Amino acid sequence: MHQYIPRGEVSSQVSTWNQNDNTSNGLTSFILPYGLQLRQTINAGTTTVTIPAGITFVYAIAVGAGGNGSYGGGGGGVAWGWTLAVSTCVVGAAASGSGGYTRYGSIIAGGGGGNTTAPILGGGGGGTAGTGNAGATNYWGIPGGSASSSASGSSGGNGVGGGGGVSGNVTVGGNGGNGISGGSGGYAGLSGSQTNTGGNGGSGLVGGGGGAATSTTGTRIGGSGGNGINILTGVITTGGSGATSSSATTGGGGGAGIAGNGNPAVGGTGGAGGLGGGGGGSGSPNGAGGAGLIYLFY
Repeated sequence: MHQYIPRGEVSSQVSTWNQNDNTSNGLTSFILPYGLQLRQTINAGTTTVTIPAGITFVYAIAVGAGGNGSYGGGGGGVAWGWTLAVSTCVVGAAASGSGGYTRYGSIIAGGGGGNTTAPILGGGGGGTAGTGNAGATNYWGIPGGSASSSASGSSGGNGVGGGGGVSGNVTVGGNGGNGISGGSGGYAGLSGSQTNTGGNGGSGLVGGGGGAATSTTGTRIGGSGGNGINILTGVITTGGSGATSSSATTGGGGGAGIAGNGNPAVGGTGGAGGLGGGGGGSGSPNGAGGAGLIYLFY
């Protein structure tokens, strides 16, 4: 006669496979199966992974790097699930344009869009002149949010990767779409004596970068970066604030990552995205996107 074993008991057994390993800790995640604990955090620059003997499968959370660019950077993609334990990985690093992808075993998360380059595998859309880029379809095939229209203040659509807000010859940049990974806020660049206001980055587990404001003799207000969520604790991570000026380009704030807050813009410089995929705020120069990371649980 078959005996039913609740998932909690199986997962509790899994969590004790390595109970004498001194690297373990009590951190769990709200998206994990019951009973697993965080054993390793892998940051950009690591190439090898050491898995203890006897561990065949691990549960991984992968986060791609945030994008950056003059039209705003989208948040990096996020993916999670069970995979075979392997000794190699790729962790997305910040770059000019779209962020780098992250992969551990069969779990893959793409980078956020930026500098007119489209995002991949769940990343939030960055901006382009006139409209934003759409968010990317993710690891499970869930579609991203649509791009914004060319109308002033038009926001990107919501989706697994939020779409980027409208940028260009407008007084109000569009907000980035919300999703697992937020899209970038668009920049506002209409000439004249009016106030130009950059769009805010979209929010999710990872936030998109805020849009800059420029090309006016009036007040320039940069958009704020979108908020995220610390996957380990459930605590909100916050996007950085945009700058305000009446004399020069003003930067947008960096989007929050899953492991760190976004940075505020300083004058014309966009705020850097937070660790764990935050999108970089646009400006002159642009803020860097937040680097990706991998969490391994067993």
